[in-house]
Parts: sequence; structure tokens; C-alpha cells
Amino acid sequence: MFASVLGQFGHPFYVAFAWILSGTYALIPNYALAIALLTLVVMVALYPITQRGMRSALKMRVLAPEIEELRAEHTLQPGLPHSHRKDLQQRQQAELMELYKENDISPAGGCLPIVLQFPILIVLYGTIRGLVHQTVVQGVHVADPLYVGHGTKLFNAIAAAHGHLVAFGLNLADSARTPGLEWATRSPFIALVLVAVALAYVQMRRTGIPHARPAAAISPVQRVQSFVPLLVPLVLTVVYLSVPSGVIVYFIASSLIRILQQAVMHRRDPQIRTSLEKLHTQFGSG
Repeated sequence: MFASVLGQFGHPFYVAFAWILSGTYALIPNYALAIALLTLVVMVALYPITQRGMRSALKMRVLAPEIEELRAEHTLQPGLPHSHRKDLQQRQQAELMELYKENDISPAGGCLPIVLQFPILIVLYGTIRGLVHQTVVQGVHVADPLYVGHGTKLFNAIAAAHGHLVAFGLNLADSARTPGLEWATRSPFIALVLVAVALAYVQMRRTGIPHARPAAAISPVQRVQSFVPLLVPLVLTVVYLSVPSGVIVYFIASSLIRILQQAVMHRRDPQIRTSLEKLHTQFGSG
């Protein structure tokens, strides 16, 4: 039932992704390169969110000491009456919101680019599953791609290849865990996963934040934030091992594009440059 509801909800997004992929494949009839072009389209559309997310994340790092001081001022003492505890929590929250507002920070903004990866992963996974869909005709399995118009170059290519999405010798409909693959056939898919995870790690570390400050001088907020670049790649590794390799190609391309975007923002965005300078000063003086 859940899968049915998810399918109904995701159907317009599957169609949209398949439509873009059909267009990119018409330009470059190679599944991997067509997916890379699809990635470029999506990343350009998400650029304002990525930019705002990086601005918020860096500003949060800059303000981490102030945030910790504010929380320390409103520490809940044992035995405090419930009404006083509630009032203290409300005042703390109000002052935090005011601090965020003064500095034009969206508390969830820094996490949003990361969070968006997962619905995109689900949509792309559903799109690829639809493209390699097969139906039974007189007892024979026949490729019947979904979400893409009949007669398009993409539809005809998938149908002619019996539902395979072969690019550079790899069927992008397969994953590292596809049953029946020999080790020599499976190893390139594992290599793709490792490349995707490594790039995800590099992408998250390339926020330009120095790490020379002594561990004792790092606030609890900063300490928690420092674990995020380690945790997310571990989660992605588990997921990437099971999804079609076409999805992995998307995320490899998205990481490369985002690393390029980060480099441009570090040089061109005044807000990000200011935050980075403050962070380097903070850590350098730590």
C-alpha cells in the first residue's frame, strides 16, 4: 500500500525526470552522459538553495560560540518549577530566533542541500525502474519503458536493448548487489559506489572550514557538525550499494558539479567569503 501511495505521489516527478532524460539522450545517445546532463539541469535549478544553504551553514559556524553562550545563560537547573522551565525555554528559543534573523540565517538551510539528495535519489530510482520496466507478451518478457513517450529516441533504444541501459560496458540498471553477477562484473559497480562516496565526502569537507583549532576549544555545536561529513557518506554507502548504477552516475556528477559550485561561491560570493575569513580568524586564534 505504501509503495502504491509513493508511486502515485512520485509519478509526476518520474515523468519530469524521464522527459529531461529523453531530451538529453536525444542530444547525446549515451545513458551515462545523458544522466550527467540531467544532473546539470537539476543542479542549476537547485543552485539558489545550495547557495543559501552554504551561507547559512557557514554563518552558523561563525555564531557557534555565541549560540553556546546563549544556551549556557538559559541552562535549566535541577528542581526548577515546570512553569519556570517552560518560560526559560521559550526565552532561549526567542533569542535564538532573533540571533538567526539578525544574521539572515535559516537554521535548516545548511542541511537542506543534503536532505534534498534523498528525495532526488528516490525519484531517480523510480524513474530508472520505470524505464527498464518489462511486460509479458505471449509468455515472453518484452521491454516496455514507462514515463517516456513512445517513439522517442530513448524509448526505442531501451526497447531495442531489451531493457538494458548499457554505457561504457556497464548496464546502468544493475547495482553492486544485483544477483548473479560474477566478481569481475560486479567490481566496476562497487568502484562506482566508492567513487560516489569519496566525492560526497570531499564535497562536504569543501566548505572551506579550517580544522586546526584544538579539540578542547571546539564548541559542542561545532563538534556535532564535524561528524556530519563522516555520517552522511556512511549512510550513502549502504544506499548506493543497492540502487541502480544510473543513480550512482547522477550523484557522481552532482558531487563534481557541487564541488565546482562551491569553488565559485568561495571566490565570488561576498557573504561566504566574509564568513570564511571570520572562521579562519577564529580557528587561527584558537
